[in-house]
Amino acid sequence: MVSFAALITAALVASAMAHDMSPAEIARRNTHAIAARATLSKCSEKLKARDFVERRLARRDQLIGQHVQKRNLEFVQDLSRRQDTNSSVCILAPEVTVGPYYLGAELIREDISEGGAGIPLLMDFQFIDVNTCNPVPQAMIDIWHCNSTGVYSGYEVEGTAGESFNRGLQPTDSDGIMHMKTSFPGWYAGRATHIHLAAHINGTVNTEKMIYEGGMTTHIGQVFMPEDILSQIDTAETYNTNKVTRMKNSEDGIFAEESTGNNAVADVTMLGASITDGFLATISIGIDLSSNQTDALNGGAGGPGGSGPGGAPPSGVPSGGPRPSGSASA
Repeated sequence: MVSFAALITAALVASAMAHDMSPAEIARRNTHAIAARATLSKCSEKLKARDFVERRLARRDQLIGQHVQKRNLEFVQDLSRRQDTNSSVCILAPEVTVGPYYLGAELIREDISEGGAGIPLLMDFQFIDVNTCNPVPQAMIDIWHCNSTGVYSGYEVEGTAGESFNRGLQPTDSDGIMHMKTSFPGWYAGRATHIHLAAHINGTVNTEKMIYEGGMTTHIGQVFMPEDILSQIDTAETYNTNKVTRMKNSEDGIFAEESTGNNAVADVTMLGASITDGFLATISIGIDLSSNQTDALNGGAGGPGGSGPGGAPPSGVPSGGPRPSGSASA
């Protein structure tokens, strides 16, 4: 029988080949992944505690109810309870590539879709301290992803300079839960469909500008979607205009990085009779509050006005723009 550690090492080596990781970095990821599995087992009983689960379901019901009422959908009783609240519990790998499309100083807001084309997506993400198994309250969760046709906001090379769709922040509550509304992300060459996230702690909210200032970034990660859902999205209006063939999760090197710890795929449920009625994505994410990823996050920031990552751009990319959408680290 092949050991879990051997499987983890093989996956990490394959990923490392694409990202020029040193043997020390491979070993560190391997150690983290094995420890993450043990931590998840330790925390699982606490996550299944009745009062803990009921509070999350109550908040989820409220999120779904607002969406159903706004869109005048037929409400399905206990829709949120169809999901196993513990089936997608993910302890993401440390220092997963932030990519070139991060922009700092985004707005704190509940809805980041800005009315753009695409299928509604409600996010119900819970953050757990891997060292204590307790929820992480008052963290500020930073979300960014491409739109339905694979384009990021805020970049000149994408034709979206000055725009901010599909970018924003929301705080976690006392149970470590963050809710946000967006449009289901599309895809672009070289990457599977994904949502970027970063967790910030110990900062302050600028209520005048509605931005988050200071503090420390304790986690950088990416969340993926189930293939059976993505196959439906492929044929939906707007998404079906994308001429790029969608990469599957299993073909994505960064998916391999994230999933070596535990499942990095969210549970996704339809909110109505049609996919156009929207989806709910749920996942619990274990993070290490002692880990400081601030420099790693800022190193991936494009900067004001979509100036793109540092260094000379690849051939064919305008100076000051991000790497092309085919970049494996976006």
